[in-house]
Formats: sequence, C-alpha cells, structure tokens
Amino acid sequence: MLNLSQSQAPKPDGLPTQAVVILEPDLFFSARIEDVVRARSGTPITVETPEAFVDAVDRYFPWLALVDLNTPGDWETAIRRCKMRPHTRAVPIYAFGSHVEVEVLKRARQAGADHAWARSKMMEDLVDLVTRYLDPPVRRLDGSDDPLSKLAVDGLLEFNRREYFEQHEYLELAWMEETRPIRDLYQGILQVGVAFLQIERGNWHGALKMFRRGLPKLRDLPPVCRGVQVGKFRETAEAIHAEISQAGPEGLAAFDQNRFPKIEFENPYSADTPAELGVSVE
Repeated sequence: MLNLSQSQAPKPDGLPTQAVVILEPDLFFSARIEDVVRARSGTPITVETPEAFVDAVDRYFPWLALVDLNTPGDWETAIRRCKMRPHTRAVPIYAFGSHVEVEVLKRARQAGADHAWARSKMMEDLVDLVTRYLDPPVRRLDGSDDPLSKLAVDGLLEFNRREYFEQHEYLELAWMEETRPIRDLYQGILQVGVAFLQIERGNWHGALKMFRRGLPKLRDLPPVCRGVQVGKFRETAEAIHAEISQAGPEGLAAFDQNRFPKIEFENPYSADTPAELGVSVE
C-alpha cells in the first residue's frame, strides 16, 4: 500500500499493479478499503488531500478512484480536474458521503464523479465494485465477431510497418465509419500507436497521455476481437507503458524501440499469408 498525504508525492519506483487511488483521511475507513483492494490483487494508494488525489491519479493511472466527500478541502475541483483532462478522464471516480447530505452528493455528480453514493452503500457494495474494475468482465459488443473493415486493415498494416502517423489516419477513418461501441477497438489501437510515435519523438509526457487514453478502451475487450489478437497486444502495450512511466523523461532515450509490438490479425481482403503482408505471426 502506498500512502501519500502530501500534495507532491515522490516519483514511484514503478507503476503499481491495478492501482486504486483513495481520497480518505479517516484511518478506519481507509484501512477497510485498502484490505478489499489488496484482496483483489490491487494496489491501494491512499491520499489525504484533494491536491494529492489529483497528483496520484495523474501519476499512477489507476483502474478506479474513490473519494470521501467528508475530506477537508476542495474535492469538487479535484474531481473536475481529473475528468477534464483527456488522459485521466476515463478513470472511474466513485464518491461517497452521508446519505442525509443530498446536496453534497449532487455536487459530486455535477463535478464529474461517475457515481456518488451514501457511505453505507459504498461499504456494502465495495467488494463487488473493486472486483468489477480490477477484474472487469469481457465486453461482448455487437460486431465483435465481424471481419475488419478495409480501412481498419490498412491501418493495422501501417501500424505493423511502424508508420504510426499513417496508421492513425486509417484507423480514425475506420472509427468514424463504425458507429457501434466496437469502434473502441480502432480508437484504442490508434492511440497506443500515437504513444509509440511520441516515444520515437522523445516526448515522454505525450506518450503517457496517449497510452492512458488508449489502453482503457482495450482493457475489457475480448482477447480476440474482429480477428485481432487484442489480449496479446494489450499486455505488451501495458508493459511498455509501465516501463516508460518508471523511466521518466530522462530515461526514455534508453528504451529499445525494436520492442514495439506488431499486431496479429486476420486479413479478410487478401489470400496472401499474414507474414507477407507485414502482419506478425510470432
């Protein structure tokens, strides 16, 4: 467990596994929440101020964030800041407070919290809540078993050629063409590809932002989706994200870019073997 009580926390030794950021100044409640998170193989990161909460969400890329609305300070601004920034917007934030303070719960929702619960409900549903986010069920989306579009195939071929700008162009068009939620597949991959592009350009902050926008979109997709080996790709991309997070801006140049993964996928538009098309079959 990491406990950060100051607004400026030290750089982590490594990105925690399945981090859960907890804004909770009460030691009794924080201990209960931490025990549940650890029991689900997560890493609880407890902070005591709204400023430290924003910093921890930014640093640790949590799978879930919890906010006690009894915390002194401006928790409204803290929630709003996390939800306004593209690279932390996807982090689910659950706020909780007294069931009789209806206006406080309403303010939390207005600030951007995904949910604002009574404290009793939070404690009652805590195990299920943490389990749902640390071990998310696979999304069975309409179109998951359909073949890739031609635009998507072109984008994946460019991705595997390490043409990360061009892959973005194709996959963005494929994303615009597909209106169902399965479009997350295309957007998640293209954003990870842009993260690789930022690594090539030496832009550490830009790479982290793109990883943290793209990876959540892939996290609960089926291991194989539209013929794409999403699970294998996601695992490798998450490992690279964790490594460069630990390395910091000064260590980015040492990263071996030959480790950028190719994406294995079925190409429905050619009889050629995947290897001849530049698709990894390793």
